[in-house]
This record gives sequence, structure tokens and C-alpha cells, in this order.
Amino acid sequence: MNEIKIYHSVWKTALTILADLLIVALGVFAIRMGSTPVIAWFLVVFFCVAILITAYPLLKERITKQPSITITDESVKVSGGKSQEIRFADVDSFVLKKFIVSSMIVINYISEKATPGAIGASDLTMKPKEIVKVLNERLIASKKG
Repeated sequence: MNEIKIYHSVWKTALTILADLLIVALGVFAIRMGSTPVIAWFLVVFFCVAILITAYPLLKERITKQPSITITDESVKVSGGKSQEIRFADVDSFVLKKFIVSSMIVINYISEKATPGAIGASDLTMKPKEIVKVLNERLIASKKG
């Protein structure tokens, strides 16, 4: 089988940044109008930081040409703050868990001593359900031989 590379979605990230910019603009407008400056400054600072945090993974992927998730026949490699390689031989199953607006892929390891891990699956170029389907298919294929 071939290697599957999954990146952060440019469009989803751009929409998130646009929403953040609108809130920053609202905060600047509130500061200029003189109403509740503490809350307005909080909005401006908080959402400016949110813009940086949102843009960082996308920019890092594009500059380094390293995908967020790489699925091979034997493992899944996850890039991010702490890059890791999860070997299918150590995994029992992958399960999709949805939280309010984000999705996580929970990794259930074979060893009972291992703490279940998770892979962030929001705002990627492939839908979370499809990623879990591919991961479980590769997991089954790796167990067969």
C-alpha cells in the first residue's frame, strides 16, 4: 500500500483566522468607542494570540513540507509539538471521539499498562471518519501479515 500524507486544511484554517480577525476588529472598535476597555483589550490580545496559534501548524507544514499525519503500512507518524510514531503492532484499535467542535482519534494500545493516546483530527485535509477507517484498515492488514 502507499503512504498517505494528511495536512492541515488551508481553507478551514483561513476561516478560523478570519473569524478571529473579526473579533479583533470588534475589540478595536470597542476600544475606540471607549466602552469597557478591559474587556475590549482582552478580546484583542486573546484573539491575536489565537491567530498565531491557529496559523503556526499550517505554516510549519508548508515551510518544512512535513505533513501533520503520515500513515504507512506499519505505523502512523504524527507531527506537532512532540512528533511520535505509533506502530500498528502496539495498537488494538483506533476510535473517533468528538468533543464540542473538535475531533480526536483515540489510540487503544494492546498493553494494559499503556495509557490510551490521541491524535488531533480537526481541520485536516481528510475527514476524521475517513482517517479512522484507513487507520483501522491498515491495522487489520498489518496484523494479517
